[in-house]
Amino acid sequence: MDENKKNQNWEELRKKAREYVIKRLVSLGLTDIEDHIKFEIFYSPADWENMVNITKGSVFGSLAHNILQMGYFRPHNRDKRYRNLYFTGGSTHPGNGIPMVLLSAKLVSDRILSENLT
Repeated sequence: MDENKKNQNWEELRKKAREYVIKRLVSLGLTDIEDHIKFEIFYSPADWENMVNITKGSVFGSLAHNILQMGYFRPHNRDKRYRNLYFTGGSTHPGNGIPMVLLSAKLVSDRILSENLT
């Protein structure tokens, strides 16, 4: 992914986020927090896309989280037109996150088995 196409300066955003987090921790009483930091890791959306092929760095799938893309309203696990085409993953029903993705895979495998046994 070419980070320049995204119109984001990830290094600048990383610095700002880091400053905010440090400032917040200091305000909570961790006044010497920076003295104890041994290493830092930062991943931009481009890093996620390059490392694990996540679209546009979105670890929750490419769908936005609004009421019409949650739960039952998410894309279902079988294509309406091609009846032998199934979907699984964070952007399909039941949703994103590791437990839901694993459940999605189980639902699809159960569906394939039950439809092919009848």
